[in-house]
Amino acid sequence: MKRKLVTSFGLAVGLLMICVPVFAHHGGSDYDTQNLLTLKGTVTEFLWENPHCQVFLDVKKDDSDKAVNWGIETLAPAVLKRAGWTPKTLHPGDQITITLAPSKKGTPIGMIRRVVLPNGKELTGGSFGSELPPQQ
Repeated sequence: MKRKLVTSFGLAVGLLMICVPVFAHHGGSDYDTQNLLTLKGTVTEFLWENPHCQVFLDVKKDDSDKAVNWGIETLAPAVLKRAGWTPKTLHPGDQITITLAPSKKGTPIGMIRRVVLPNGKELTGGSFGSELPPQQ
């Protein structure tokens, strides 16, 4: 009986060790990377935090007064820093133009590709590995 209990417990722990990492992080499969979207809007919030920074942007539809608030995911702060970003890059009220991979579900969310800041400076959303210093 004790052997069955230990074996069952070991199997359960092993299964959890395999399954948890699978659900621990999502990929970019929710975003339409083939049909990028460029939006002009007003920053409502910029969160500089792990595991991903977030840009929230009010975008007016057509000429109406009603704005849609977009949630735009970025890569990690360390990746953005290598691409020239800082925690003070964006401020509420900034008028920006942002290019993103939109959600495949049609919701107002996306993954950043590049941004044009109010001063005209353009920044990318960063990438893994390309901005790393050369190995010695």
